[in-house]
Amino acid sequence: MKKIVITRKKKFAGAMMPYWIVYQKTKAEFMSEFGLEGDVCNMSEAGFPIARLDVEELDRIGTRIMNGQTIELELADDISGLFVSTMDGYLSNEINADEYISSEKTVVINTKGGFKDLSHPVIE
Repeated sequence: MKKIVITRKKKFAGAMMPYWIVYQKTKAEFMSEFGLEGDVCNMSEAGFPIARLDVEELDRIGTRIMNGQTIELELADDISGLFVSTMDGYLSNEINADEYISSEKTVVINTKGGFKDLSHPVIE
């Protein structure tokens, strides 16, 4: 087992929206399993995101992280990648966790977007 520290920056945009850290599947496997064709979820005519994923499913396969929270995850030795999903299914970039672990760097999740664009996670 290996440990990795992950911090979600405190941001006003998306402050009440939890993110899920997904590491038990690659991003490609995750997208294939749920039939997702891209990182961005669709929007309704009113400008609200249309959910592509179920919160219970995200809780089963991912670890919740809230605004401003820092957590330490234990990853199995064969896991090397991770990415972040919103409750609506907006996906972040995928990173190689081993690079952060070997350099003892903290993974930082930032929120981009806000008032004009949909808030979404980005791993720095």
